[in-house]
Amino acid sequence: MAARSQEQNTLPVTYSVDVLVLGGGPAGVAAAVGAARAGMDVMMVERYGFCGGMTTAGMAGAICGLFTSSKTNKPEQLVHGFAGEFHHHLKTRGAVSEPYPFGDTRIVMHEPFVWKEIADALLLESGVTVLFHTFFSDVVMRDGRITAVVVENKNGRQLIEAKYFVDATGDGDVCFKAGVPCTFGKEGVVQYPTMVFRMNGVDVPNATSHPGHQVEEWVKAANGHGYHLPRSHIYILPSPRPGEILCNMTAVSREDKHPLYATRAEDMTWAEFEGRRQVREYERFLRDRVPGFENARLNDVAPQIGVRQSRTVTCRGKLMNQDVFSARKSERSVAKSAWCIEAHGADGIFMFYLQDDYYDIPYDTLVPAPVANLITAGRTLNAEHEALASARVTAQCFLMGYAAGNAAAIACRDDIGFAAVDVAELGPFIDYRM
Repeated sequence: MAARSQEQNTLPVTYSVDVLVLGGGPAGVAAAVGAARAGMDVMMVERYGFCGGMTTAGMAGAICGLFTSSKTNKPEQLVHGFAGEFHHHLKTRGAVSEPYPFGDTRIVMHEPFVWKEIADALLLESGVTVLFHTFFSDVVMRDGRITAVVVENKNGRQLIEAKYFVDATGDGDVCFKAGVPCTFGKEGVVQYPTMVFRMNGVDVPNATSHPGHQVEEWVKAANGHGYHLPRSHIYILPSPRPGEILCNMTAVSREDKHPLYATRAEDMTWAEFEGRRQVREYERFLRDRVPGFENARLNDVAPQIGVRQSRTVTCRGKLMNQDVFSARKSERSVAKSAWCIEAHGADGIFMFYLQDDYYDIPYDTLVPAPVANLITAGRTLNAEHEALASARVTAQCFLMGYAAGNAAAIACRDDIGFAAVDVAELGPFIDYRM
């Protein structure tokens, strides 16, 4: 039994629920809504004053992973379920673009504020209790199970009790504190983060008409003439707003190209400084060198650096690189994906596209072995480095989260651990259509 500190013995228990979801990104919102729709008393804790995680705070600004991938056929929507539902809500609000080419597949760009509003509405409609501006700190364990977590906000430090826990922190914070083994990337090397920004006053048809290889050559040429642009393969993506472009361009690392870790405050601090510096440099490049940006101005910068990869939680199953390369299917699937491998690192971006096929993400990649009442969802799934660079995107996070929330409801109903949940019972929740 894990020892409970003297401090924890004196902390007040402020809430006691069936399911506690830590983190309000796409996976966390989906998990909370899924468990609540299944009849559970659910609470979600989020450190910001809004939901969305990297898709809003990191301003990723797109739902990746909805569509098939093909060089010969027009990509079609592959992923439905909660991801399709969220996309439907964005579309009815006029807050999402038409599918836009991204290599051999498609993405849809969305308006971040409306994303937050839709998440608010879904959480409130389903009866989830939400606690914003609240930080997870520690776990309380007994007999290999978590009984409560320590959180902190303006009210002070407190305990929240629950029967089942979903770690949707993106960094595997709950799993780490509970003693679940975790790894970082490929031999300790994680993907580079990006500071995303938006520019308005853009001649969008002109700005988006240039072939990617041509823009890449412009970046390389500028680097030899007074610019410092560490990433040459840049994404110029039209926003749903008229005259606006979302710029996914920066590549943030230490000066020696050493990667930064989202679990180190010092690294994240450096990333924020360096990310904002790079934003101005890429703004200057776009205005000076890319037709369509002559009259553009910096409009908005992400509230925080966009993190692609942090802790990978060791779980009962693992998504292997070969599973992606060979489009492997699984009878225990909770999500399918045709999104490319998109691995950002010191040597640039490694890309691999599936062709007219998809792979499955098995349930077992979300279930940590040592803690019976804990599940994870989102970019923390247990996957090899390159496989994670495909599976980590928004549509798949929605599906993993919704599956995790419904698994929590089943486990609570049957008083079992997550490992004992019948995956067949999750099937109707995964790929439903509006």
